[in-house]
Amino acid sequence: MLDWATSVDTRYGLVARSSAPAEDGPEASFAGLHTSRFTPTHPEALLAAIHEVRASANTPALAAYAAHRDVRPTPHLAVLLQPAIRPHAAGVLAATCDADDLAPWALDAVRGLALPVVDGSQRGERHHSTSDSPTPAEQDVILLPGAADELRQPPGEWIALPVAHGQPPQHAKIQTSAAGLLHLYAPAPIPDAHLLTTSTRNRLLRLASRAAAVLNLDRIDIEWAVTADDTIHILQARPLTSPVPDPADNAPHGDDSIWHGIPAAPGRGTGPAHHQRHEAIALTDKIPAGAVLICDNIGPEALPALLASPAAIAATSGGPLSHAAIVAREIGIPCVTALPRELLKVTPGTHLTVDGTAGTARLAVTAEEPPRRQPPALAGAAVVTQTRPTSIPLDGRAATLLLHLSGDELPLLRNDAEAASHAAQPPVGAFQPSEEPALPPLPTGYQEYRLPGLGRIAWPTDAGPLPSRLVALEDRETIHERPTHPAKLT
Repeated sequence: MLDWATSVDTRYGLVARSSAPAEDGPEASFAGLHTSRFTPTHPEALLAAIHEVRASANTPALAAYAAHRDVRPTPHLAVLLQPAIRPHAAGVLAATCDADDLAPWALDAVRGLALPVVDGSQRGERHHSTSDSPTPAEQDVILLPGAADELRQPPGEWIALPVAHGQPPQHAKIQTSAAGLLHLYAPAPIPDAHLLTTSTRNRLLRLASRAAAVLNLDRIDIEWAVTADDTIHILQARPLTSPVPDPADNAPHGDDSIWHGIPAAPGRGTGPAHHQRHEAIALTDKIPAGAVLICDNIGPEALPALLASPAAIAATSGGPLSHAAIVAREIGIPCVTALPRELLKVTPGTHLTVDGTAGTARLAVTAEEPPRRQPPALAGAAVVTQTRPTSIPLDGRAATLLLHLSGDELPLLRNDAEAASHAAQPPVGAFQPSEEPALPPLPTGYQEYRLPGLGRIAWPTDAGPLPSRLVALEDRETIHERPTHPAKLT
């Protein structure tokens, strides 16, 4: 191994990355749960990095995530070693693949390494298939792998930055250095210059399309980097477990009571505000059930909070391509990123409604406060109710789901005689808000579905596919909304 490390170009060190059998699957990404480490090539540092990556296969957070996604992790973890490159820009691309085209797609880019994008600490330059103009990055720290002599430089010294072809030279001051990485103060951006030119972006999209075809994927998630000579490096390609929401409408709204950010995980949730600290929390820490977690960043350390079934996530940093946002979409937790920092001043316990589809957070309507707006339309949604209505409300719903709690009798469903005389329009099924145990035996004409992260549904076999949204109405007309990504059980 050391012979190989000294036979290739390792001026900027190595990257030790995980490779586990259950990792990067179509249903479970394990995004951010396994450790990656930059390291110099000398034996002690390299061995320590390998041990640290392998140890990440046995953390409580990883075990909890695997159990939640119904995936069996392995305690044995292979470690990939790659020569570190020094990019001008790097980031993440997520896309749905339609034949030879990518549509829709989203791309986040930052200067230097992509770590600030994937850990959610910085907001990258955002490109999207629905817009011709990228949203500028908000980046105050640049991460670069350092050469041995650079890593010995004290804070305050200047380092030459890799710049795009044709751009003037730029330098940045060292903030700190550790574990093979330089943390640099980001200089002012070059006026009217994008991190990615249209030409480079289009080449990246073509490479992503080719990678999806080779891997036979209909959705793909790619980590990439572009060096100063305009060479594109595909660092990782894996299935995209859940589609990325479309950008929010940026038009003026005229309502100061609503905070606007970037949609990261679809759905809507209401609950008391709970401020999440930077520090990692243990899985046993007390997190209020159904809380709206407010944080400046949802990094990988936030996973225990995501597994505590919060109502929603409201973050003032990051974007929808971060690791934690990927996990939020997999679990089905509404999430909005890049919200105004004034949200951090909200008093704990204040009820908030977070809409991960629209990219908004607002104070929730209380029983004493008249509604400021009508509840969102229920058109096309499967509405969960505790009792079977005598007649189906004409509110545009696509289906009614009767609430079923584990251990209770299954709510009355139509039988074959009823189906022959008059089919329910819209259809009626049953919803259990937990994935385990399985539903009781179903009447003929029903199929059981499992909704990862949500529960199980009994659904009429002749009613077509499940609606794409699941909505629960409470007494005060609070709406909890989740997208459905069903797995049919045979």
